[in-house]
Amino acid sequence: MKEDVIEKYPFLRRGLIQYLGEGISVKSFLEENEYFLQKSAALLYSIMNGEEVSFPINGEERVKNYIITKIILTYIRDYFISARYAIKERKVLYDTLEKESDIRNLKSVSHELNVEIEKQDDRYLIPIPSFLRNAVVFNDKELKLCNQELREGNVVASKHVLSKIIREAFYRKYMTEVNEVVEFPPDVDRMLKPYVSEVVSKGREIRQELANMGPLNEKSFPPCLAEIIDQMKKGANVSHAGRFFLVTFLHRIGLPNDEIYKYFGEVPDFAERITRYQIEHITGTGRGREYSVPSCQTLGSLGLCYKERDPLCSSGKISHPLSFYRTRNLGNRPVSKSGPVKRVD
Repeated sequence: MKEDVIEKYPFLRRGLIQYLGEGISVKSFLEENEYFLQKSAALLYSIMNGEEVSFPINGEERVKNYIITKIILTYIRDYFISARYAIKERKVLYDTLEKESDIRNLKSVSHELNVEIEKQDDRYLIPIPSFLRNAVVFNDKELKLCNQELREGNVVASKHVLSKIIREAFYRKYMTEVNEVVEFPPDVDRMLKPYVSEVVSKGREIRQELANMGPLNEKSFPPCLAEIIDQMKKGANVSHAGRFFLVTFLHRIGLPNDEIYKYFGEVPDFAERITRYQIEHITGTGRGREYSVPSCQTLGSLGLCYKERDPLCSSGKISHPLSFYRTRNLGNRPVSKSGPVKRVD
């Protein structure tokens, strides 16, 4: 495989084999690449710390950084930390795909992510099941199936739409793989632990900071959340992405599941058992993994951003809805350690 293709798409299996080799143990690979292990851990810490980062441009360093970071995240198995890194990779992949002109590369990448495509003139055929599987998280007119041209079981997509579908296919696959339960041998555990301890501690610190925001104050909610709540009170059928955002946000500021549940009482398709299950799954209190609150950038891509409604949002100083809430809610007393936040009506 050509060096520039590996550099652009470090997750391609053929490129990984070229650098990882076949039959080599994780321990041996890490021992041979301790320099990259140190670099990958430092990169993860910078991402967790909110710093601007860039991935290596050298082919070997890029791929080895990708492999070792994936090993680290699989070892940590923390959805919050994994998502922060995966979002960066997703953005890089999307930008690269938008510039990609070689159909062979597009097919290789799509095939790797279980999306088979064909090109017809300047359009791309995406099987409807693949399209739906990777467009479901969006509240985006451009990605609604009803707005697509369909042909013989395929969506006839522009390059822009294709890039979005591939981007989401990568994110879903990556997050599934790094959060699988994997048993690491004791010698690998001993090797990784010193490098990842600061990353894990930083993730724990950020989660505690996000949760410690004082008693609930709806007047300090960002306009995106206020709009969702207003629509739900009116009985509107709020999108899945909107409901997901609502649950993650309320959970992160400390609201118990029973109080989050009360916000769903007016939705037209309300079903008690399903609603409780979904809340437990998203908050990690059932058998699911705790999900993080979407960033402003993600909410914008989902069509859920209303920054023009508030000067703090439109100032460009806010990149996360929790930052908005924290800033507007500075006067609230700290959360009592004796119990969860209570809802204030």
